[in-house]
Amino acid sequence: MTQEANINTQQRDWWAQGDTPVRANDSHVAYLVDGRQAMWTICRYCIKAQKYIYLANWGMTAKMELVRGDDYLGGSDGSPQRTALIEGLRVEGFSEADIQFWLTHNLSVQTVLGYARSKGVEVKVLLWHSQEAFSHYQPLETKQELEAVGVHCILDDSARGLVHHPVESLHQKTAVIDGTHAFVGGVDLLIEKQGDYDRWDTPMHAFNTPLRRNEQQKTPHPWHDVHSLIEGCAAGDVELNFRQRWNDVVARQRLDTSFTIPERPLPSPIQGTQTVQVVRTIPQHTYDFDPDSGLQDIAQVYAKALGNIQRFAYLENQYLWLRAFIGVDLPLMGSDSPDMETNLRTLGAALLRGAFASIILPDHPNVGRAFSDAGLQRLHAEAPRAFEEGRFEAFCLGSSGQIDGKTHYRPIYVHAKVAIIDDLWSTVGSANLNNRGMRDDTEINVAVLDSRLARNLRLLLQGEHLGLVQDADLFVLSRLLGRQRLSASEQERAVYIHDYLEERLGEPRAALQAMHECAWNNLQRYKENQPLIGHLLPYLSAAEAANQGLNFREEHGWLEEEAQK
Repeated sequence: MTQEANINTQQRDWWAQGDTPVRANDSHVAYLVDGRQAMWTICRYCIKAQKYIYLANWGMTAKMELVRGDDYLGGSDGSPQRTALIEGLRVEGFSEADIQFWLTHNLSVQTVLGYARSKGVEVKVLLWHSQEAFSHYQPLETKQELEAVGVHCILDDSARGLVHHPVESLHQKTAVIDGTHAFVGGVDLLIEKQGDYDRWDTPMHAFNTPLRRNEQQKTPHPWHDVHSLIEGCAAGDVELNFRQRWNDVVARQRLDTSFTIPERPLPSPIQGTQTVQVVRTIPQHTYDFDPDSGLQDIAQVYAKALGNIQRFAYLENQYLWLRAFIGVDLPLMGSDSPDMETNLRTLGAALLRGAFASIILPDHPNVGRAFSDAGLQRLHAEAPRAFEEGRFEAFCLGSSGQIDGKTHYRPIYVHAKVAIIDDLWSTVGSANLNNRGMRDDTEINVAVLDSRLARNLRLLLQGEHLGLVQDADLFVLSRLLGRQRLSASEQERAVYIHDYLEERLGEPRAALQAMHECAWNNLQRYKENQPLIGHLLPYLSAAEAANQGLNFREEHGWLEEEAQK
């Protein structure tokens, strides 16, 4: 970036006027793509914890394994792979007891947190006490399983009541380790109770694999997500969020005052070049610490970032809703979300100025498929020429596999909440592009102004979706970009992969063209019952799917097969 461009970028307003500060050059953020890397990293920090672990989640499965496959033991006892694993743990700061624990225990949420408690680490877990009709896990059962190993777990029912949005949820997914490291993003430590959607997955999103598991002994759908690791002063802002929520619930439920969390000094600054802000959505009437109108920090940063687009936007999200969802899957039943009205209008204005953009959505969201279709229709009305000229495209993701000599297909559930603007600014978190993410659910994101971080995230995501690199290469590259320990050979391989992706995808417009070609080629391969290359497919509305002769069903999209229901 030229000095003039850098000054222009810094002068633009990217930030929310909320209750968390904009932190310049004292924090560091790294992005963790997909559940394998996110949970592997969280697990390692929890095992190394010395003082405290705070977790706040939308849902949790206590017996879910955080580390699987070769990541667990590397190889047989005495093998070079096992030796390398042990040496790597030692270099990362694991004590000999920590290493022995890793080698001899199942690394489930319950077991890892129980081990931390056995070392005297304070462990507090705050879980959404979801109503049975909307729950994807068993809150009471999870609480009991965590308490059985000494974890202090509170079920947070703050979203309940007549003054709340009908389907309001406490949707944050955060972790704070010893105050110095924090995690924010889309990844819940969860396998849904209905048997589908194990949040652990690799970037290859295999059609079938024994590593994704459920109690029904079937492979759940592939799952794509993004999380973040925050170090330095901004980690203290994530702890502030947890402390405010936890103490509010302690007071509301009239629990012993000894359960409250004291305020602590900020962690030491991490010198660097990133500008970081932790931003939240807190609905009104939910907690006592927020203003009467609640907090809409995430809506603010989205509106400002979309307004700052000069060249392009790259988006991944579970939803794109103009209208507010109230539990009925009919767009005409909802009223317009003012925040999403702003977002779609602002993105449309950027497209009218000649910018280009893309969004990746799930073909089969759990609810609101027609709501996302309507959001895209509204964007088309805002900037029809951008659609006609191929400057805006929507994609979904799919996986293929061979069964009895025939190719079968499954959609990959897109749960990531990502925005990248001009390879300069990025955000990752729990907030969806809908009324709930912007205003009606409790959410948390991290927003970062750092061209290297934003660009590398785009390269990782597009490289994954285009199938340009394999699991092992993406894993080692992610660790390099996240400043995690690598051997000399791993570092050399990671640099090679980064250079390769930079060469193939470094120019954003050419990368969008590559996505277009991959998606439509895969659609043709789908029609011819051929394996997909990469994961990209065009996102098709009901009408577009019918025009392509595809079997579209509102509850499953067009890619899901009857046999995979």
